[in-house]
Amino acid sequence: MEQQNSTTATADMDIVDNAVAEGGAYEIIRKRLLDQGETLGKSVQQLNNARLEEFGSSDMSVLSRVRIRTENNCIARDIVQVGEHLLFGYNVFIGLKKETKIEDVFALFSVVETDKGHDIVEVAMDSSFLFQASFVSDFDELYRYYKHTRLVQLTIKNGKLLAAFQIGERLEDLRVFRWAVSPDGKDVQYIDNRGERDIALPPMYDFEWSKVTREDTVNGRHPHANILDTLFVETVGGDLTIKIENNTENGFGIYSEQVEDKTQSLDDAEIGYAAVGSLILLKVLPYRETTWRYFIYNTLSETVLRVDAIGSSCVQLPEDHGLIFPGGYYLQTGEYKAFDDAVSGLRFKRALRSPNGEDVLYVFYEPEQGLVGLFAYNLIQKKLAKPYLWPRLCHGRRWTFSHFYCRE
Repeated sequence: MEQQNSTTATADMDIVDNAVAEGGAYEIIRKRLLDQGETLGKSVQQLNNARLEEFGSSDMSVLSRVRIRTENNCIARDIVQVGEHLLFGYNVFIGLKKETKIEDVFALFSVVETDKGHDIVEVAMDSSFLFQASFVSDFDELYRYYKHTRLVQLTIKNGKLLAAFQIGERLEDLRVFRWAVSPDGKDVQYIDNRGERDIALPPMYDFEWSKVTREDTVNGRHPHANILDTLFVETVGGDLTIKIENNTENGFGIYSEQVEDKTQSLDDAEIGYAAVGSLILLKVLPYRETTWRYFIYNTLSETVLRVDAIGSSCVQLPEDHGLIFPGGYYLQTGEYKAFDDAVSGLRFKRALRSPNGEDVLYVFYEPEQGLVGLFAYNLIQKKLAKPYLWPRLCHGRRWTFSHFYCRE
């Protein structure tokens, strides 16, 4: 057997030597790598199938759709689960009623199973946590002194139910009511109306941006900014150019696009960068422009892609897979996907991991209109499912909600 293996190895070496002599070594090595990659892929798929058969899988699906009717025309704002109930928050149209009551802003429902699936039943609120005396007093005082108050967000965070109301012209002008919620959700006790710090969104990024300074400038006929000795960026000569060679003799690079002010110097532009795994993120604000431009440079493939969606929010995927942002993702391998119906202004809110660790649900939130985007990423397949957005821009008395669940 050893002699046979030795003979086979010698024959393979002779083939390689002959291929090198004939100039065909690249094709043979490439074919072998492709064959090995295909074999490895099949083995991984077989292993994954065996895992799924043994432990099962999970995915996010629509369990049912239910309809809610409200007494008055209103604009839906948010919905959150509190124990066995769903707390629905909305805003009535200004001027519809002289005095705003709790039932004009909140509704409480229970989800029940029926022969046709699921339905919801309204729950009397007079015996619920919404009618605790201290909350009623604070709620009445809020609408008495701030006539243009509107509900902007409901959320459960760190064992607290938070209800945020905008009381001024700016979205940051908030009054936040908070309740302590027991682990099983059955005991809900009102605390106070000072929860502004509790409801703050996490940072837009989970990495730090660095700013290009004059010390990073490389002078020459075509000056540029040196970024990590890997990328070289310039905004002179009428265009924004990204290079991978520290060459100031010419203005050519691997990526270029026009700028509005063609007379600007390198110091006129603002440039920031962040290294995330094998990726380098760039943000550039050319002179006299008001909109930042965002780019992703892949050091493995040496390619540049403009992705302005990372400007509103961007976080890293687990296990150094890449990046996720509102409307798409970019992997370290260079794979990129964006959805056409992405909503602008979404910010990262939180991430939820499935019990088996295979899926991660990323929640993005748009604070102005209260839109929520749900993005489910599968770590095994390295794929992002089509996002769910709630609610769509609409108003009235009848509302349709999708009830999601993670199927084991």
